[in-house]
Amino acid sequence: MNPIAELYRLQEIDTAWEKIRQRILQLQKFSGGSGQLLKAREQAKVAEAELNDIRKQQREAESEANSLTERIQEADALLMGGQVRNPKELEALQSSLESMRRHKSALDDRGVEAMVKADELGVKFAEQTEALEALETEWATKQQSIDDELVRRKKEYAYLKNVRAQAIKTISPKFLEQYEYLRGRKNGIAVAKLEDDSCGACHMQLPVGVISNVQRSPDLVLCTACGRILYAE
Repeated sequence: MNPIAELYRLQEIDTAWEKIRQRILQLQKFSGGSGQLLKAREQAKVAEAELNDIRKQQREAESEANSLTERIQEADALLMGGQVRNPKELEALQSSLESMRRHKSALDDRGVEAMVKADELGVKFAEQTEALEALETEWATKQQSIDDELVRRKKEYAYLKNVRAQAIKTISPKFLEQYEYLRGRKNGIAVAKLEDDSCGACHMQLPVGVISNVQRSPDLVLCTACGRILYAE
């Protein structure tokens, strides 16, 4: 086979190989879920954390209020029972009792506010959970399709890797080195086909002498405009 034709065939292999590689990366990125699904998961997670936090606040307020109720009852019984007769002690006990009642009232208010907020967040979390479950169900079908394609693409990638390894065995190291150099600097296109006396990559009209060399010479002939290797069928 013409050595330039071998380079052109290698480029076709590399182009297909790169497309499959990019597709594999894309599929791997999608395998965790769509952007909408990932966002829904995060929103549900945040809502659940907020709900758990407000419920904890409610439980703490209610528990402290219950504990304070017992202390108020004890202090009230002590005050009304007549056991304390010293005026200063009575005054101190009365002041403490009023302070505990004010604190309990604040705790009751806090508990009610937390309960109302928990109800609101509970509804919000339930709605987000329902929406998330619908997205998860929808994505499960897509996920299977993605997994199946990913398996196919990986097999294609491995196959083309072997094809490439065989293809470069017949290519001159000098030509291969030039090809790899240009491929890395010309956006993956190192070899351009001659099309109507123009470079198939940059579409610039080529001099007659260059066209003649491309058609007859076994050596590498480069486009005078873009520097790519020219190939004529």
